[in-house]
Amino acid sequence: MFAMQTLAKKKKQLGMTLQEMMLVFVVVAIVTAIAVGVFNNLRGGVAADDMASKTLLLASNIQKHWRNAGSYTTLTAEAVDKIALVEKPLRMQGTSLLDAWGNTMGISGGQSAFSITIGGATNPINKEDCATLANNLSSIATSIRVGADAAVGSGATAGTITGGNLFKNGTTIDQAALIDGCNASDTIIAAQFR
Repeated sequence: MFAMQTLAKKKKQLGMTLQEMMLVFVVVAIVTAIAVGVFNNLRGGVAADDMASKTLLLASNIQKHWRNAGSYTTLTAEAVDKIALVEKPLRMQGTSLLDAWGNTMGISGGQSAFSITIGGATNPINKEDCATLANNLSSIATSIRVGADAAVGSGATAGTITGGNLFKNGTTIDQAALIDGCNASDTIIAAQFR
C-alpha cells in the first residue's frame, strides 16, 4: 500500500500544473511584448534615416533631370515615377507618391523651385523621426516648414511651401520652430528645393 502511494505521488509530480503553465505563458508574453517594442523603436529610427536619404536622393535627381529644362512646372509624382526616380521606402500607389509610413507625399513644381512633403495623418511620424527627417533634409533644402498644416503650394504658388513652423529659411535654422512643429499631431514636413 505504501509503495502504491509513493507511485501515485510520483505520477502527480510529473508534468506541469495549469497554474505553472499559465505563469510560463505570461512570462513569454511579457518578454515578447518588450522585444516587439524595442524592435519597432529601432525600426522607426532606421525608417527615418532611410526615408531622409531617399528623399534627398529624389530631390537631387529631380534637380538633375529638370534643371536643364529651366523649370520644374512639369514635375508631378507620375513624372518622377515614369523616369524611375522612386526608390524604397518611397513607393507609388496609383498616381500618388507615398512615404515610408504610407502617407501621400505632396510634390509641386514651380518656375524655379519645387517642394515635397513627408508625413501626415494616415500614419503619423513620431517626434524623433520628424526631427531626424527635417535635420537631414536641411542639408540641401532651401526652406523647410514643419507642423500639421505644412503643405506644398499649388497653382500660382506651385513650388513653394506654406503653413507650419518655419524651421529653415536659407541658411537660418530655428530649432524652436522644429520642436513646435514636430510636437504637432499629424506632423507634415514640407521642404523646398531649388
